Amino acid sequence: MDTGPRFPKVHDPVIAFFETAELALYWAVGLLLIVIALISLFGEVGTISSYIANETPILGLKELFATIIVLELLMTVVGYMKTKTISLGLLIGAGLTAMIRKIITVGYEPLVFQDFVLILLATVILVAAIVFVGDKAIHT
Repeated sequence: MDTGPRFPKVHDPVIAFFETAELALYWAVGLLLIVIALISLFGEVGTISSYIANETPILGLKELFATIIVLELLMTVVGYMKTKTISLGLLIGAGLTAMIRKIITVGYEPLVFQDFVLILLATVILVAAIVFVGDKAIHT
């Protein structure tokens, strides 16, 4: 089975360097996503409690969805590092989570009607992508 063009052996050290650099960058992105998720989660504890006290727990849920989106992105990075594939399902799921995050706050936060229509359209497109694309992976 042919995996594509093969560079001459003289390029092997260069290719190894780029592969190592790529892996190091993914490590850095993964670590930053972990830091962002932790800061987001711990920062939201106070925010969510104030929303509950103000009888707007939906806005607290919106804040929690931000952490979930970061975790979905982290899962994508980890999956890539394990298998050298990018899961389209995870990326589409992160986008869908972002749209749901916007939809659940309708009525609690100001939103222009045209923006709401665009959010609904994006949600429909992402749901269709999940149905038609599913959890395919892009091999790199």
